[in-house]
Amino acid sequence: MRHSGSRRIEEFRRKRDQKLNHISRLHVDKKCIVSDYAITAWDEFEGILSGPRNVPAVLLDLRKDFHPFELWIDWNWGGTEPHRKPVNVYAGGEAFERARGAMNQLKSKRSKAGALTSFVTGNDTFDLIANTVYHLHDTLLGSISTKQWQTIKVHMETNRQDLTAKKLGLNESTVSRNLRRGFWWQTHETRQAMENPPRASARLSDVCSSTHT
Repeated sequence: MRHSGSRRIEEFRRKRDQKLNHISRLHVDKKCIVSDYAITAWDEFEGILSGPRNVPAVLLDLRKDFHPFELWIDWNWGGTEPHRKPVNVYAGGEAFERARGAMNQLKSKRSKAGALTSFVTGNDTFDLIANTVYHLHDTLLGSISTKQWQTIKVHMETNRQDLTAKKLGLNESTVSRNLRRGFWWQTHETRQAMENPPRASARLSDVCSSTHT
């Protein structure tokens, strides 16, 4: 994963580490990833997911928690070497070998259509479906404000608009408006759909690598 425009962000290293430490603890505790995310360069980090069904939830968490950073995210399926820590030093295998090529593809798509997410799994049918869905969703991300992301973040914790309103000190109509204008329902439906993808993905490896370069 890569933080686009990182050189223009004040105190980027501190903010990067703060966000990455938080999301690592969250995803390790949830058993979404097999070990902490590892920094591979100034604005890059990578990790290994425990299973492909975790991808939609992890992707949404990364978007939510790293805002206002713009992440370019590649998802690569394939075999990996036995899990050792840190992942950026010891991990290897097909998934990691695909990462650089996948990021180059994303850079090309980014320049043409504003894409922020790319899937390279070895399953052409699944890649077509996943990339089409997420490239459409990526077009919405640039329109979501900080206030709307804040509302989405709290609503994901409460799952109720009245509790979200109470926690944020807002009225329910404002919460509803922030969720609607922040495309929460489209985001929620995207996550649900991709957690239960078509049969084309049924034979994917149980381990996928998330890398943003």
